[in-house]
Amino acid sequence: MGLCWAVARSETGAGRNTRTCAMGMSGMKRLGMAIALVVAMTLGTGCPLNQAIVSIPDPVLEAAIRAELGAPLGFLTRGDLLRLRQLDARGSEKAGIANLSGLEFATNLTFLDISGNPLSDITPVASLVNLLSLNIDGTSVFELSPLANLTLLDSLSACGTLVTDIQPLVTNSVNGGLNTGDFVNLSCGDLGDQANDFDIPFLQNAGVNVVCCDS
Repeated sequence: MGLCWAVARSETGAGRNTRTCAMGMSGMKRLGMAIALVVAMTLGTGCPLNQAIVSIPDPVLEAAIRAELGAPLGFLTRGDLLRLRQLDARGSEKAGIANLSGLEFATNLTFLDISGNPLSDITPVASLVNLLSLNIDGTSVFELSPLANLTLLDSLSACGTLVTDIQPLVTNSVNGGLNTGDFVNLSCGDLGDQANDFDIPFLQNAGVNVVCCDS
């Protein structure tokens, strides 16, 4: 509409205004159709999914991933993230990871150590369906629900976190996950009554080795 008005005002006479406006609208229509055709062709022939670029907003996490992959330069793609099998991204006094966004594409990860980082949200971990070992010691994580469906998980260390509810670990066990011989380290003194009186005994009865790291 703005283009039509701009063209119409450059002419004089009602007839010329009408014709110019109509031409402007017609041109816009043709332009719109051309753009739609290009978009459709692009989507139809789009790049392979593994070549899609992955955004890693947290620079410390990106650096850890690049170090593990041996890829200091260039874009990171989904294919690159799929090559990750383990990631040691423990925090340090100088720098820490605050955002795990983008890590959800590393679905072949089996080992992940993100201890000591200023993290509170581990939602992306919910997509890491092949994860066997996870260390979140010394983080600000308070919610374990992303772990409920990670049924291959056999080792979890969550000492010195803000976790008070471990019901997601019970769900994990019920779903066929945590069982005989698996290990879970928890700050039991920080857990609620439900966790200490019912959930920990449930896990222990399932054969899980629950260690209270604050005792």
